[in-house]
Amino acid sequence: MIFSKAWSYAVRSLLYLDLHRDEGSILSSQVAKEEDIPNPFLAKVLSTLVAAGYVQSTRGRNGGFMLSRSLESISLYDILMLFEHNSKIDDCILRKGKCKDEDLCPVHRYWAEPQKQIAHFLVDTKLADLRSAFPKEQN
Repeated sequence: MIFSKAWSYAVRSLLYLDLHRDEGSILSSQVAKEEDIPNPFLAKVLSTLVAAGYVQSTRGRNGGFMLSRSLESISLYDILMLFEHNSKIDDCILRKGKCKDEDLCPVHRYWAEPQKQIAHFLVDTKLADLRSAFPKEQN
């Protein structure tokens, strides 16, 4: 299970917008520069976040991006599913789809428990929980 850069950039962008929420709308170029994200890639990520209702955008002179939902209401899993449409965090690592109870793959007994823990972590971890891990010097 490998997560895409888009997912990582989305999480970092949401955390950045949260840390700078008192500044109002934030330019995408500011997020790109501070988070070292290629601007064209960030534009696509932000567009997806806007379409999903996590971020709002404003055009014009004082335009930019700001959160439209609190980080307390957004889980890592929510963002993962937004960017990893076909990601199945409980898929078998050797076979297509899930292991069948009657025909478990050779790795299943080793991988099943860590896989469950990762899934629970993603579902249970809200972006607000990550605030303290975000670099304070950007605040």
